[in-house]
Amino acid sequence: MVKGFGGRVRFAVEDFGASPRAERFGIDKYPAVFVDDALVARPEDFYGWGSTAKGRYMPWKSVESRRKFQGDLRRMIEIRLGGGQLASVPAPAKAAERKLPALHLADLDGETFTLQKLAGKPVLVEFWATWCPPCLSTLTWLKKLDPAATVVAVAVESEPGEVRRLVREKQLPGKIVMGTQEIIEAFGGLPSIPTLFLADENGKIVRAFYGAPPDLHEEITRELAKLR
Repeated sequence: MVKGFGGRVRFAVEDFGASPRAERFGIDKYPAVFVDDALVARPEDFYGWGSTAKGRYMPWKSVESRRKFQGDLRRMIEIRLGGGQLASVPAPAKAAERKLPALHLADLDGETFTLQKLAGKPVLVEFWATWCPPCLSTLTWLKKLDPAATVVAVAVESEPGEVRRLVREKQLPGKIVMGTQEIIEAFGGLPSIPTLFLADENGKIVRAFYGAPPDLHEEITRELAKLR
């Protein structure tokens, strides 16, 4: 796969006992796959270690499982090569000056709502995809923020059936919405997946987070604490 990117991608192998990346994520088994500092796949995704759930790429000997992994990895590399930041950065001034867009949204049950009606406490909007392991990790973690913040999860580049399956199996939190180009454009586009927007109780966007660096959850927690 690396050769397919015309020399723009380098493949490196690190021993998890001497890898800063593995240490930050608590990885102590093989294999773990990173694109820069973004964790794409954990060991349990291949073998199911430490979990009763079926690993994302099990059975590994299956051609279908390997193709799925290759597709997920290729997407993450393409995001990075396309300029997507796999790091947490402050929201651009333009984003920080905006409020949550005035959109009429519908969750998976068909219930309609507007982001403005969620005002009264902080709102976290995560743009995620079923093929993006870091997205699911963060979205699952967001359960811990309830009831401090309202979570709206917008699924992009994903099939509705797969979204419903993951929501059911992982009991994903918040209002789950199927993303459209209108929604993406209303937020100013997506430089990377995942992308998260944090708004205060009045609907003003105070921070944007791009990608999934190791300290993403800590950064969200710190920013959210400032709004209390």
